[in-house]
Amino acid sequence: MTRDEYLAYREMVAKLDPDAMERVKTKAPPVDETDFALRVSYVILNSGMKWTVAKDIWNRMRPSLVETGEVGDTFGHPGKTKSIDLVMSNRSEFFEGFRSAWKEGPEKVIDFCGALPHIGGITKYHLAKNVGVDVAKPDIWLERVASQSAETVQELCARLSRQSGDSVSTVDYVIWKTCQQGWWRAGAFPSDKLEPD
Repeated sequence: MTRDEYLAYREMVAKLDPDAMERVKTKAPPVDETDFALRVSYVILNSGMKWTVAKDIWNRMRPSLVETGEVGDTFGHPGKTKSIDLVMSNRSEFFEGFRSAWKEGPEKVIDFCGALPHIGGITKYHLAKNVGVDVAKPDIWLERVASQSAETVQELCARLSRQSGDSVSTVDYVIWKTCQQGWWRAGAFPSDKLEPD
């Protein structure tokens, strides 16, 4: 994907959802242990689920988490419920671990995220983004786009970030949304088969 193609897709995404570009900028780090635990809980909930479905469940679950520190009867997935409850009950310890990792840099934060309950090899990037690291989540859509120019997802998003001035998180979202909407297809543009800049 070239810079010009990315910018054209970014314009399409912005027209589809005018507030999206503001929402997907790199997030600030969590301010306290509850903020951190809620961000982790949302990513656990969202993993392997359409975000539209997760959003509805989250709207039911979040008040219980804030009020009681537990999922309660707001969600029926036993594994995710156990992990979310564990994160909420150990939020002080996990937040301190996050703060220590933050001092050591983005890679340490990503590694720390991967060690949390119910967070896997791809999901750790989603969580890292949600706690303030400017990184891409290498999901299947982004992998497909990156493979067309023989780049990794991180290389593709970093290159387009440098070329466009957008954050890596913004580039990640634009590419994901472009694929999700069916606008991007492998080989659709001549540059899909070219070497990266």
